[in-house]
Amino acid sequence: MVSDQRDDNIDWASVLRADFTREVEGLQQYAYAAGARRDLVLQREYLHQVAQLEALPKPWEGDARLTVEEYAAAVRLRAWVLHEQEIAADRQWARKRGMSERECERREAEFRAKKRHHPTPNGQMLCAVLRDDGRIALNSEILAPEVADRLRQQMPQFADLITFYFDNQEAGRGLQGAPIDRTPLPGPSSPSLKPPVPDGTPVTAPPGARDGMPPRPAAPAKRRPWWRRFRP
Repeated sequence: MVSDQRDDNIDWASVLRADFTREVEGLQQYAYAAGARRDLVLQREYLHQVAQLEALPKPWEGDARLTVEEYAAAVRLRAWVLHEQEIAADRQWARKRGMSERECERREAEFRAKKRHHPTPNGQMLCAVLRDDGRIALNSEILAPEVADRLRQQMPQFADLITFYFDNQEAGRGLQGAPIDRTPLPGPSSPSLKPPVPDGTPVTAPPGARDGMPPRPAAPAKRRPWWRRFRP
């Protein structure tokens, strides 16, 4: 991706921070709605997704100025997390409805038929997208011999994979046969079983409980005789 003078005038750090905030706040609203419906399992899932996004690097911190290339790299990293979260949520939805493991795998294959992400431990990302015209875009650039050569020089760890995608495009095979990355997402690996506590809200023991002791059961309410229930 080549930036021009117009791109250099954009505050990419602010754009990235605004996009991230909007994504996180949207998930937090979903979590709040799930909690209002007393669906604690779904609420934990949304909060788990928030925690994974929060674990991503935040290159906008410290009033840093980002180039368009740095902005695009951060967006690809976040897109990888969102894509994997979408696949995991769909698989969970399918299992709840009693679908077989084979059907779950078929649904996942549909998600990965047009998009693949390949992250590295140092934060680099190779994103392959199959366009409607059959061509493949790697990191938002349509594959051409010069693009493939430049990407191989910039990302030598992906050299063989770039060649694979280029050959696939020439043969009209799209993303068929491309490896599926199983790198764990950042942040917690599973939702927390603890109920969420709003920030700043102190956690106190139930009434009647002492330190280290369970709360005392409440005394049963006295009931009026049935013949007096209808009298003043």
